[in-house]
Amino acid sequence: MKTQSWLLATVRVLLTIFWYFNIVLAVFAFCVLTWKISTSDYTEFSNPVKYPLNPNTIQLKSLSPTVDNIVLQPDQAIIKMHLKNTFVRVVAAYFFFFAFEALVMSIIYQLRKFFDTVHQHTPFVYDNIRRLKITAICFASLTVLNILLGISSAIILKSNVKDMNLMNMVWHDSLIGFILGAVIYIIADVFKQGFNLQKENEEFV
Repeated sequence: MKTQSWLLATVRVLLTIFWYFNIVLAVFAFCVLTWKISTSDYTEFSNPVKYPLNPNTIQLKSLSPTVDNIVLQPDQAIIKMHLKNTFVRVVAAYFFFFAFEALVMSIIYQLRKFFDTVHQHTPFVYDNIRRLKITAICFASLTVLNILLGISSAIILKSNVKDMNLMNMVWHDSLIGFILGAVIYIIADVFKQGFNLQKENEEFV
C-alpha cells in the first residue's frame, strides 16, 4: 500500500512539473516563433532525405569472426533552405504550434485530474471515463497531426526543390499515438464497467 501511495504521489508530482514546464516552454516557443516571423522575411527549413547516389564507401573491420563485409555508406542528407514567410506558411506554422500544444496540454490536464481522483480513492466516476477517452483521442490526434506535418514538408520539398524527384523524403511518422490511444480507450471501457458495477451496488444497497 505504501509503495502504491509513493508511486501515485510521484506520478502526480511529475504531471504537475510537466504541466508548468510545458506552459513555460510553450510561451517561450511562441515568443521565438513570433519574433522570427516578425523580424525576418524568411524562415529556415530543413528535412532529412535519402538520395540514390553512389558516395564513397568505407570498409570497416570486424571484431568477430562471425561477421564480415562491414560497409559504411552514407545515403542520407539534410536539405536546408530559406522559406519566404508567406501568409499561408505563417498560418500553417501557427496552426501546427497551437494544435500540438493544445493536444499536449489536454493530455497532461486530463491525466492530472484522473490521478487526483485516484488519490482521493474515487477512481470509478463518470468524469474519469470521459477524461480517459479525451486522452485517448488526443494521443491518436498527435499521430494524425504528425502525418499532416510530414505531408506539409513533402509539399514544400516537391514544389521548391528541382531535383527532389531523385530523392526520397525521410518520414518520422509513428503509430505509437494510435496504439496508446487504443490502449487508453480500452482502459476507459474497463472503468466504465467498474462505474456501472459501483452504481448498481449503490442502488442495491
